[in-house]
Amino acid sequence: MRAVSDPTRREFLQWIGAGTAVLLLPPGCGSSSFFSDGERRTLGALANAILPPDDTAGGAALGAVEYIEALLTAFDHDVPKVFLGGPYSGRAPFPDDAGGASASAPPSAFATPVALDRVAEHAWRLKLYGSSGVAGGGPNDALFGPVVGLRDTIKQAIAQAEGAAGKTPVESLDAGALAQLFAGLDSDYRDALIRLVSEAAFGAPEYGGNPGGAGWRLVHFPGDQMPLGYSLYDVAAGVYRERSDAPVTTADPGGDPEPMDDDTREFLHQLVLATGGKEFP
Repeated sequence: MRAVSDPTRREFLQWIGAGTAVLLLPPGCGSSSFFSDGERRTLGALANAILPPDDTAGGAALGAVEYIEALLTAFDHDVPKVFLGGPYSGRAPFPDDAGGASASAPPSAFATPVALDRVAEHAWRLKLYGSSGVAGGGPNDALFGPVVGLRDTIKQAIAQAEGAAGKTPVESLDAGALAQLFAGLDSDYRDALIRLVSEAAFGAPEYGGNPGGAGWRLVHFPGDQMPLGYSLYDVAAGVYRERSDAPVTTADPGGDPEPMDDDTREFLHQLVLATGGKEFP
């Protein structure tokens, strides 16, 4: 039996599915001129090491390279493309007066970036460019040393991966060799890549990843639902009506789209016990 500490790709998707909404509006979205073609191929392979493709898309196909490059080049624009506008993406319609969905939807406001204030801009420049990229360096450089920016971190991760692969292109490695190579990367590089690939796969598509909501479909997340919402007001009857396809007081119609297997249940059981919790019958 496989150890519960060694999750499969499907289990990884199940665990993070509950947190998908947190990633609805991640930072990112810039130009595409930071990586060379070879670096993009290597980065795509590393994204596949994190979310391996099987019968569904892997990290590369879920837009990891595009998302990461957009984030790292966010300041290549007059208004840095770090946070996009809102509140509506245009994916959901307005409600009608009868407690249902209307035929009209608001225009997408995600296409317009939100200007950063002075503090936010300084913080994001420090995050992306590191201490050497901001005037006066980082605020805690004297205590903890200079901050290494995310741009340098990802470039260094790619270089380390290519160095470990030697003369073999990283993207040509089989799944086992690729997983072994990724496991051998510096832990800071692995952590940064895992975070960014997750943001790419499950964030709003306007930020460069999750093409067409493909990542959301993997974890059965419907995406942003406003202004329609879930509980709609019937003006004539003076009552709220739940959507039949997504009720809020009863279970969703249909069966469990992704039932947990025994290994996932055992992992969650061990996690509950390890954190001092207990199971109830």
